[in-house]
Amino acid sequence: MRNKVVSFAGKELRIEEKRIGDLEKLLVELFPSSKGKIANIDLQKELGSLDFDILYKKLPAIFPDLTKADIQNAYMSEVEALLEAFIDVNFLGLKKLLKPLLTLAQSGLAQRS
Repeated sequence: MRNKVVSFAGKELRIEEKRIGDLEKLLVELFPSSKGKIANIDLQKELGSLDFDILYKKLPAIFPDLTKADIQNAYMSEVEALLEAFIDVNFLGLKKLLKPLLTLAQSGLAQRS
């Protein structure tokens, strides 16, 4: 099981790898309309209502140790590091696979131009 420790608003948070079933439940909690399927997330809709409330609602769902006060006292760079650690711990294999595919797609697009 993978894990990382991240500093966030003066706290040390341990990010631990989640089981696939737990990730599906988390996805439903964060994005109810997705019904647990990543492909069903409408990013345009989610980002259309982007404000600080999204941090106060969604970060504690992913990281239960966080409070609203913790989030208010954090820097955006700490939020980015926290989310990056979560992705690294839970989706490292997928991230490694997607990186070469994205590079290949970008080079293909560049050749068409």
